[in-house]
Amino acid sequence: MRCLLAVTFVATLILPAVGHAQEPQPSKPDDRLILSAGLGRIDCRCGITGGQLRAEYSLTPFERVVGLRVHLGTFWTPTQSYSRPSILYGEGSSFEGVGQTALLDLGVTGSITPWPRGRVSPYVVAGVAVFQTWRQGSGYYRRGDGSVAEFVPPGSGTHGDIRAIVGAGLRVRVGGRLLQLEARELRGSLSAFSLGTALHF
Repeated sequence: MRCLLAVTFVATLILPAVGHAQEPQPSKPDDRLILSAGLGRIDCRCGITGGQLRAEYSLTPFERVVGLRVHLGTFWTPTQSYSRPSILYGEGSSFEGVGQTALLDLGVTGSITPWPRGRVSPYVVAGVAVFQTWRQGSGYYRRGDGSVAEFVPPGSGTHGDIRAIVGAGLRVRVGGRLLQLEARELRGSLSAFSLGTALHF
């Protein structure tokens, strides 16, 4: 996430010349709906990764420096093993688990695009989302010497919350089609990279 923010900042400094050297690319009315897909990671220090789909609608034209959009997104993981540190059974102990996670979020974000009319337009995004998470799995605690300390029986649970969204990305026009590459973080819950395109009806 920090890497893409840095890249976006640098691109904001060097891409204006490229963007202004090209003819302005006005967005079409049907460019406002974007469908994105990508990979994400649950923020739990255990490396659980999965796929993400997101549909977002821009309430303002993309030619504006300040934009507003709403989105509906989903994230899911296949059943997978993971490991995370634990202090429950002394130094070096860990929790070894296997599980599956799904998340649904609905939110609103604002964006700032310094050069919105160029063929290549870097931007930053921030907002807020409500989300619901479903988890199921099982596992065991392992001591530092490798022995099993306690088994955790299979179970499932769900919880909801409200979190801030931060991110950065690039919009590129290729052959009249709008493409969007974005890194976004649902703070304390999910980080994801996605590639999207405008849908035409």
